[in-house]
Amino acid sequence: MEKNAPGLSDHTPAPSAVSPSAADLGLPGLDDLLALAGEGDQASFSAFYDATAPWVYGMASALFAAESDAAEATVLTFLRAWDEAPYERFDEDSATVRHRSVLCWLEVLAHGTMTRLLREDALPGFGEGLLPENAGASEGGRREPTTVLSILTPAQFEALDLAWAGGRTYRQVAEELGVAVPTVKSRLRDAVQRISARYQEKFLGRSGSEDPVLQRAVTPEIAARTGTTRNFTLNLSQDLENGLGKEWADLVALDAVTGSEREELDRFLARQGPEFTTLWRARIEAARRTVTWAFRGLATEPPSELLDEVLHRLPAQDVGMGLVDGLGPSDEHAGGESSRRPVKKWMLVVAGLLVLALGLWTVVRLIMGPNIVAAVNRAEDSFTTQQVSLTEGGSMQGHVSKDAGMAYVTFAGLPVPDAGAVFQLWLFPTDGSAPHSLGTYTPEDLQDPVTFRGVERFRELVVTLEPEGGSETPTTASLGSVDLVHQVTQGPIYGGHPNNTPTPSSGG
Repeated sequence: MEKNAPGLSDHTPAPSAVSPSAADLGLPGLDDLLALAGEGDQASFSAFYDATAPWVYGMASALFAAESDAAEATVLTFLRAWDEAPYERFDEDSATVRHRSVLCWLEVLAHGTMTRLLREDALPGFGEGLLPENAGASEGGRREPTTVLSILTPAQFEALDLAWAGGRTYRQVAEELGVAVPTVKSRLRDAVQRISARYQEKFLGRSGSEDPVLQRAVTPEIAARTGTTRNFTLNLSQDLENGLGKEWADLVALDAVTGSEREELDRFLARQGPEFTTLWRARIEAARRTVTWAFRGLATEPPSELLDEVLHRLPAQDVGMGLVDGLGPSDEHAGGESSRRPVKKWMLVVAGLLVLALGLWTVVRLIMGPNIVAAVNRAEDSFTTQQVSLTEGGSMQGHVSKDAGMAYVTFAGLPVPDAGAVFQLWLFPTDGSAPHSLGTYTPEDLQDPVTFRGVERFRELVVTLEPEGGSETPTTASLGSVDLVHQVTQGPIYGGHPNNTPTPSSGG
């Protein structure tokens, strides 16, 4: 079933009852709703869906040729968002920045989900043959650029539109446009860097030339910077040999590379130093924020029944209902009406108080969180990483339990940063996606352990120095990192368990 792709517009639908100023009104923001969803609250997740579904469905409508495929891709995206919600944290000080960060996270999740569905009709954990019609990608080249995207040349916009709003790899873009592969790589990179500069000016109050994460490397500037002409080639290996590894971050951010190319890039990164890797991943994050913002005009209202389908596929939620059920009529003697005891008013009052207490406990648990330090210390698989010396002075050490899915990091001897600077902690996911900020800290703050959950999803914790108030992505070289994957441990942790590196259990 073929349909027209939606046009881009600078006027996007309002996000339901939730807006960047929701916190000012005492209402939950998108980050609050997602956090509550992570605790299993389906009502909050419904509100989160209502506020964000137009952006997700709008992207699906742009990518897929069939409406039924777009609808299913939207449902699968929100099911993945439900699964990921317990592990996401948005700690920026500004409610507006948190709102923008949540939307970016969701759009990136949606784009990765949908491009994989387009190319493989499969998702890990969901199986294969997921699309009802599997009719392929929608036709491209029928959109007009928004004000932001109008700063691109027509050729750059055409390539970027096909890659992001069309879900194509850079090779598919080249084939569809009848343009050489190296030329398409250059157009995509240059397009991302041009709109990144506009994003920097609008939201960060600085020009791209001032930001070490986004020192642009568009084609003419490569020659000026290096004294040699180094253009893209037909294959990734040659590009890496030519010193264009950093430029590939923009193609990765667009999901415009194949799985095998991503694996080769991971091997390449493993051979680089921490400074290169940190800036490379930060460039991906910056590019994704830029592109999701630039293409916000794809928003389209989804069919009304999609929310029901999403909720129908979520795990059953019966927390607290058993308290009421236990006080209701007994079904022990089926068919014996006289054996059913009526519910007395005091029973309903008690049930209401119990449910209220449970709700308050859930809120307190959401705010305070579990005692992660104690949980890690008493876990049977807990281990302590090697002590890491930081380049600016001081040290840090990780304490991890994979079984509990929790970890904490302790610091010692940290110096006082220069005026206007703070320490910021970042978790880098194992899948190579954008880093997650754990917040900003002073040396006094870091006298207490820094805790986090979902440790199995992350490969390392990195410390950087950032401007006061924090950065959306790392903007300086790493001061040091804790390896959360290749655990080299030493000494017992406070719980007294041996700190042996976990080894696979032998069969038999």
